[in-house]
Amino acid sequence: MSPPAEPVDVCIVVEGCYPYVAGGVSSWLDWLIRKQPDLSFGVVAVTADDRPREPKYRLAPNVRFLQRLALAPDEHGEAEPRPILDPEPLAELLCHILRDGDAAAFAGLLALAGRPVRRGGPLSRRAPAPPTRADFIHSRPAWQALTLSYDRLAPQASFTDFFWAWQSLVGGLMSVVFAPLPRARCYHAISTGYAGLYAARAALATGRPCAITEHGIYTNERRIDLVMADWITDRIESGLLGLDQRMDVRDFWIRSFESYASIAYAASSRITTLYGANQTLQRPMGARDEQMEVIPNGIEIERFGTLGRLPHPRPTVALIGRVVPIKDIEAFIAAAPVILKAVPEAEILILGPMDEDPDYFDLCRRRIAELGLEEAIRFTGKVDLRDYLPRIDLIVLTSISEAQPLVLLEAGAAGIPCVTTDVGSCREIVEGAPEESPNLGIAGRVVPPMDSQAIGAAVAELLADAGERERCGAVLRRRVETAFLSETSAVRYRTLYERLCTP
Repeated sequence: MSPPAEPVDVCIVVEGCYPYVAGGVSSWLDWLIRKQPDLSFGVVAVTADDRPREPKYRLAPNVRFLQRLALAPDEHGEAEPRPILDPEPLAELLCHILRDGDAAAFAGLLALAGRPVRRGGPLSRRAPAPPTRADFIHSRPAWQALTLSYDRLAPQASFTDFFWAWQSLVGGLMSVVFAPLPRARCYHAISTGYAGLYAARAALATGRPCAITEHGIYTNERRIDLVMADWITDRIESGLLGLDQRMDVRDFWIRSFESYASIAYAASSRITTLYGANQTLQRPMGARDEQMEVIPNGIEIERFGTLGRLPHPRPTVALIGRVVPIKDIEAFIAAAPVILKAVPEAEILILGPMDEDPDYFDLCRRRIAELGLEEAIRFTGKVDLRDYLPRIDLIVLTSISEAQPLVLLEAGAAGIPCVTTDVGSCREIVEGAPEESPNLGIAGRVVPPMDSQAIGAAVAELLADAGERERCGAVLRRRVETAFLSETSAVRYRTLYERLCTP
């Protein structure tokens, strides 16, 4: 679907999910678009590469186009004669972008990328022509800019590791800079990162406003990924206090994503998130109070609230989520022996897509085999939750990072209590936000992340007490009905779009 000649009302920019990954933010985004039927939308989907992908969602009728933006496109055979670029100012701009999150430097890079260049030797008579992404990544001036930047940013780090980090980070940046820019009355990024950079570029290039909505804080999630990454080798011993300020490659990765967030925040008219605590992570990277707004998630309670309960012979506990490391499926598996020791007849389900990270899925299966749990734990793959919720007694969330997970709200709409790790706004969902007056009560149990013993003990406690489960489920349903209704959230986003689209 190519962009139409006329501008759409809202161009959504999303990274690594909709419409190619099911669940979570993708489900929310599909809901958001369908809840604004009189607005026209376009979608720019940022993906890691340009390999074919099968959409997991049927696009809503008001989506006018879907455009892919590959961060690492296949550029084989696209080399041009060498561009005549000055590597010094290019390195200067890139250092200010990657290290400082300098929005003016980002604007300068956009200007440089829009300036025609000559090709060939100094005596070439070829007319100047628009530059390409490859000119800024694969040419001799690009190499010189890289080496200059290495000396300025991380000279103590491994150059080989720095090179590959640069190829990824600056390669993605240049993909954003050179991607086609569809026309829209406003641009709405559903994270910072490359999606946020693209929205910032659109705002600078078109003069139209952009907004950012963050569910989880992108920089925080990338920091977790990078701290845990065993494919990065640290060269600098910073000590327990981290007093050594020299930049290693791991630091370079983290700092760059923080810088991208700062640039996106600086360009945005509005920055929304799901709950107030997220804003404490946004402010240090430049988000200003006058830009910021909290819009909680909303649930169509009638979709889950009329399901009722079906008889089932075994106490059933389910984790609903993608089988990926950030959901910490391993912790749930490790909690299973604790659950089964207390409730031997328990049925343990993992409901969600298994194809997003095949290596992690294989790891989880090996853990199950090592613990001898093949008969106790069952992966179902992606399912319609309405077919399963009537037979589930308890929902478990073991993530190490979340924002305001829809699965807890869906469980609440169905009157099912939850055990959740203490991440994002999960404690507020289970125990009530400080502003909840009067407090409705406790709707489950909150446990530390990555603590399988605590997870298992909390699940076993609730599985063994039907009365407590019923009470907790009723509390969670009342909380969802009070604070997390779909229509309320949809109206808030409609107001946001009206404000952004006003000429």
